[in-house]
Amino acid sequence: MNSVNRESRAFPVNAIRISVALGIVFFIVAGIMMKNQSLVKSKLVGIIALGGNYEMALEFLNEIDAEKAPEHYNDGMYNVGQSMIKRGDYDSALECFSGLGDYSDSKQMCILCHQKKAEKLMSEGDYFAASDVLKDYLHSDWSGELYKECQYNIALDKIENGDWLVGVKLLWSIREYRDAKSLAEKTAREKSGESDIQKILNSEDTIDSSIMQDYIVLKDNRNLLKNGSIAVGFYHTVGLRQNGTVLACGRNEQGQCNTEGWKNAVMVAAGAYHTVALLSDGTVVACGDNSCGQCNVGGWKNVVQIAASDYNTAALLADGTVVTCGFNEWQQTANWNHMESICAGTYSLCGITMNGEMMTTHPSFLLEDKLTDIGTSTAFSIGLTYAGDVIYSAETPCKWNKAVAVYAGGETVAVIDRNFKPSVYHRRKAMYYELPEGRAVSISLGGTHFAVRYDDGSVFCAGLNDDGQCDTSGWNLN
Repeated sequence: MNSVNRESRAFPVNAIRISVALGIVFFIVAGIMMKNQSLVKSKLVGIIALGGNYEMALEFLNEIDAEKAPEHYNDGMYNVGQSMIKRGDYDSALECFSGLGDYSDSKQMCILCHQKKAEKLMSEGDYFAASDVLKDYLHSDWSGELYKECQYNIALDKIENGDWLVGVKLLWSIREYRDAKSLAEKTAREKSGESDIQKILNSEDTIDSSIMQDYIVLKDNRNLLKNGSIAVGFYHTVGLRQNGTVLACGRNEQGQCNTEGWKNAVMVAAGAYHTVALLSDGTVVACGDNSCGQCNVGGWKNVVQIAASDYNTAALLADGTVVTCGFNEWQQTANWNHMESICAGTYSLCGITMNGEMMTTHPSFLLEDKLTDIGTSTAFSIGLTYAGDVIYSAETPCKWNKAVAVYAGGETVAVIDRNFKPSVYHRRKAMYYELPEGRAVSISLGGTHFAVRYDDGSVFCAGLNDDGQCDTSGWNLN
């Protein structure tokens, strides 16, 4: 009986002792937890992020005092970044690691994010976007081969969709990769009829990797233009409708506005007092002043582009050669081959070869850079490089950022920028013209007036209007 009583009395005492001990342990653990809650949270955020709940993970992360516990904060951010990589969210992961600066191996993790993103895009067939990711890491061993694979596939797509010259240039820039060299030569031979690619693309004519993406975007944007849909002469303006008919306004003393019966036109050009149109069958028609033979275009065939100066007319043929007629027949052009485009100024004809080299009948207008577009006027030329930069043969104070097209005429120069915004500058007056808002697709500059054609079909003209050459407000070329 006494022993039972002793055990009964001992039980509460032991229970109290255990409770006190547990309480002490609890408070110790709680203290440790309170003291190291930032450490615990830094681990939790990674686990939560791995489950895809980034919002909750970042809430936990924001509860860590970055100033008092920078290591724990950075560790938490690092864990979130790793979780995002595992889930394939490379953009979010890159944002995490970019904000960590030199912490741990964050810079290497940034590179890993780019690599993983590029590989993912390539697996989805988006080689252009993958190239854009890779281009800033071409110095890295892992990037080089991936980048070449992207360029190879982009080139194949360009060739398949008809932009064979861009495709050949891309293949030639990576000609040591796979069968790029032989494929470039084969394509150039089939498309141009030239068996020696060296005559089309010099072996040194590689597009620098740093501007490759700019070049592709530039060429794609240029395909959206409608150059040759508007033209201005001395005192008349010509517009090409989408249905192939041609409008004209202004002085008509020489019959330069007699275009009513023209059909199936795909491009127009204008000289001082004559008008020219390229038809869909590759032939050319002309009307107006023919005192110098500038309208003698009846026998031309296989024409792909036309140009006209004051008293001259020129045409680029499908085989890359050039024919001319008029006051100055520009005999120098007899030796021009593998031409990609031409343009005419008052006293000169200029052009660009397939490898971007400028050709000109006026040596002082020559531009040395590789070009994708050119304009020429009375006393200067303007060019557009592969990177979209605007350059001049004479001092011109106006400065433009990246462009997709350049124009010259009289004392004016103009560009259409990457957002398809037009800008026209008068060199002698040192002034920019005020232009309507809108997406421009072509510009034509003359000695006394100019015209801008917008994608909605409207045409804006400014300058001398004594003969109604600027009366285009009612035009709709669509």
